[in-house]
Amino acid sequence: MSEASKITVFGAANVDITGFPDGELVYKDANIGSMKSTAGGVGRNIAENLKHLDFDVELISIFGDDPLSDFLIKDCQSKGLKIARSLFLNNMPASTFIAILDHQNDLAVGISAMQLYDDLDDTLFISNLPHQIDSEYIILETNLSNKILQKIVEKYPDKKFVLDTVSGKKALRAKTIMQHLHILKTNLLEAETMSGIKVQNDKDLEKLVSYFIVQGVTKVFITLGKQGVIYGTKKFIEQQKPVKAEVKNTIGAGDSFVAGLVYADILQKSMKDMAAYGMRMAALTVSHDEAVNPNISRDKVEQLVANGQRI
Repeated sequence: MSEASKITVFGAANVDITGFPDGELVYKDANIGSMKSTAGGVGRNIAENLKHLDFDVELISIFGDDPLSDFLIKDCQSKGLKIARSLFLNNMPASTFIAILDHQNDLAVGISAMQLYDDLDDTLFISNLPHQIDSEYIILETNLSNKILQKIVEKYPDKKFVLDTVSGKKALRAKTIMQHLHILKTNLLEAETMSGIKVQNDKDLEKLVSYFIVQGVTKVFITLGKQGVIYGTKKFIEQQKPVKAEVKNTIGAGDSFVAGLVYADILQKSMKDMAAYGMRMAALTVSHDEAVNPNISRDKVEQLVANGQRI
């Protein structure tokens, strides 16, 4: 298998517990609805999406040893994700994310219990890093600490690094590695937090993209929700409208967007096409009730991009 068909992802694996209310969400009350438990986590979700796109994917993550950890490990193995070089810790619970959706199937409130990552001794993870990585692309996300992210980009300097920011606060962990990034995917809130720029108009959006270009990022993508995505390089900045889709669950949309960007970049597509691939991957994701749509395939994404159609 060629290097181009292999991708390495460093990031979190969680158990996602998602609540779907039957009607409009009522706070401070017991809402009638349904619950679903699935494998999740930003890094793991990106890895699974890339696997659906026919890549050979290695996920380097952290796993505990409780029953939920066993569930995560078996899920990764059943989906063909290589996890053998991950860190496996004794007497530690799995990371979990509880999400309560609103009546529009958008996230109303979430609780992230990630002590497995937050309490980690960074030196332990760093000492476990592989001596060599045989993929051209390495995908990172900010559930990992700044110290770990910094060590990864230093240890594998010849790789194309792709970063997905996770939240406004955690995004700050990546500020010192901007100059190493081939692709940065972030959202408006996270980009504002990292840059200190408060967006009030379209010119501010362009300033936001320019900020990351000046920091050394080669290709910048900032998702804007219902306003689509703005992206740019040293040569230009453009904006693209979103793809309409019937929304069943917005969790995981950003993760699949990253997978679409990487897939298109490997195909040497233009920035415009990269955005189109990312948004169609995200649209396919939100049209399913899981954080990763199991029906995603390379053929389906190619067809949607070619036709320019809604999901």
